[in-house]
Amino acid sequence: MGIGFFLMRIAVFVTVLYLIYCFYKASRKPAGENTAEAVSTCPSPKVFIDYTEGRISGKKKKDIADHIAGCKNCRDALKKVFDTTRG
Repeated sequence: MGIGFFLMRIAVFVTVLYLIYCFYKASRKPAGENTAEAVSTCPSPKVFIDYTEGRISGKKKKDIADHIAGCKNCRDALKKVFDTTRG
């Protein structure tokens, strides 16, 4: 296992922490905001890890990709993973 694998594992861990933070932050929003509803449909941290590590395929992979395309919180989390692994 090389340094790239180690960095990817750290990036995934940071992503999971970020998603947990997003869930917490969304749960603290005033009732009139829809952010909590959107985040409640986000993949769980375990599913997100499996997706980023390529362990999900087929329709479930497409469903997650479609969700990410429409969810700013998930896009931000993925961006953090890729920014961490590139730099």
